[in-house]
Amino acid sequence: MATPAGLEQVRDIAVIDLSPFVNNLSRPDPDLRQLQAACALVEALHSHGFVQITGHGVSQQEIEEALAWTKTLFDLPHAEKMKAPHPPGPIPHRGYSSIGREKVYSQADVKSYDDGADIGQSLRKISDFKESYEIGSELDPVQQNIWLPDDVLPNFRPYMTALYEKLCNVSRMVLHAIGVGLGLEGPAYTSLMELLSDRHCQLRLLHYPTISKEKLQNELLARLPAHQDWGTFTMLFQDKQGGLELKDPVTQTFLRAKPRDGAFILNVGDMLQRFSNDYFISAVHTVSVPDPETVSPDGIPPRYSIPFFICPDFSYTVSTLPKFVTEERPAKYAPVRFDQYGAAISRYEYQDE
Repeated sequence: MATPAGLEQVRDIAVIDLSPFVNNLSRPDPDLRQLQAACALVEALHSHGFVQITGHGVSQQEIEEALAWTKTLFDLPHAEKMKAPHPPGPIPHRGYSSIGREKVYSQADVKSYDDGADIGQSLRKISDFKESYEIGSELDPVQQNIWLPDDVLPNFRPYMTALYEKLCNVSRMVLHAIGVGLGLEGPAYTSLMELLSDRHCQLRLLHYPTISKEKLQNELLARLPAHQDWGTFTMLFQDKQGGLELKDPVTQTFLRAKPRDGAFILNVGDMLQRFSNDYFISAVHTVSVPDPETVSPDGIPPRYSIPFFICPDFSYTVSTLPKFVTEERPAKYAPVRFDQYGAAISRYEYQDE
């Protein structure tokens, strides 16, 4: 797509340091460094819908340890991983999904099919070449975790439970910073913070296996098709291979999120878009498969990543904050229950067996 006149072809992904907020959430009023960081964060998310975050309290060593656990998990034999199988449907979204089991798609993909089409099967004409493991809060009353037996991968459960809790705390800090950058106080600030529930977030471990050049040339494959996340926002930790691309809403070009030590990618989800009446736009993102002719004889190397999805309570109704509704910008979205919205969006991700 052509770039609009007067715009740069490529805009950089902003890098925001949130270290002023680490261990400082209890301060009654933000100091100057916090205000500067918060305003920079809000501006970047308003402009792009995504940003790189540093200074968030998770060290590079901790990131590498989490990615090492992820690799150890997916290195297990298939039969061992299948001792914690994902259920047939999309809910509960927990446990292990083998290669091609889940299908990620956009709502534009769904709308491209005729009413009489078997949409679920049609979407699967191109398989997602990845495997995943989904983890939630141990206190989630709706989606209980599905764990591997401890003798299959000792200490996996306590490690991942602690990681989930740590990333919940980081998420709360990020959402607080957004509130500071927006100047929210009182009930408006409380409404924003209710877009995060400690018991309803999701920790996902992802493995994109090596793809040979021959396989690329002879099969229709995807890694992660272009889509938007339907939660509040997502934090993504990725290995040195990188691979994530995010669509600039202004230039309509995809920007590669190059790996940066100690950083994660933050992308806006549908709930924050609805809450802000499009002040923040839910980011379109993908992990693409390159043209086979450009791939080396060795193929595409494996990739590991860890997204953490921030969500409100399942039964929470997300409404647009009045601050974002004006005569010039009327409300675009009706209030919606998060679980009902998610069920509609994700209905084709898994096919009943």
